[in-house]
Amino acid sequence: MFEFTAQPHGEDYFLRPGRYQVDAEEAKALLVENPRFEASATRAGIWEGFERYMARFFQLEAHFETELSGSELVHCVWLGGSFVSSRLNPSNADLTVFIDDAGAQKIKGKPKAGWMTQAFSRVHTERHFSLSALEVRYRPVRSVFELGVLEHPELEYLRQRGAWDDWWQRCRPLGEKDAPTLESAVPRRGYLEVTL
Repeated sequence: MFEFTAQPHGEDYFLRPGRYQVDAEEAKALLVENPRFEASATRAGIWEGFERYMARFFQLEAHFETELSGSELVHCVWLGGSFVSSRLNPSNADLTVFIDDAGAQKIKGKPKAGWMTQAFSRVHTERHFSLSALEVRYRPVRSVFELGVLEHPELEYLRQRGAWDDWWQRCRPLGEKDAPTLESAVPRRGYLEVTL
């Protein structure tokens, strides 16, 4: 079982820096059902919002099963921010959703596929799901040792993947909501990769 042991700024505890792969049940056990969160007024509701949010993608997969040839729209989800900390009552969960680019292109513009746009509207996801969701278009890349031969979409995928891996390991200085600084760039906390 994972535990919140890193305390980079003297307030909340976090997972040690790094990315930790778990399934959805393991994530729920750590972030919602953990005895330390028994008195939380927000965690169960945030998780319920996460489940409803993900269910929308699963509904699309079922509806477009023929077009998707049985492949999944969501490759994985990275959960970070205060929801992946010792904070008793976070206000939301921050996540990066890795959308299979090939699958998304197959259903783009089709009736009932509008969720793919709405899913990453910050106002919509905050209001209806208590989430702050970001999209990364997943593309398999044969090799990172020959970056010069990769196409722009493959390079963009690698750039975004690296950027969000870096971001979810940062901590703002205590009490600050200002723009990131060089001082806050050092990895200080971990995050979860949730497989579905």
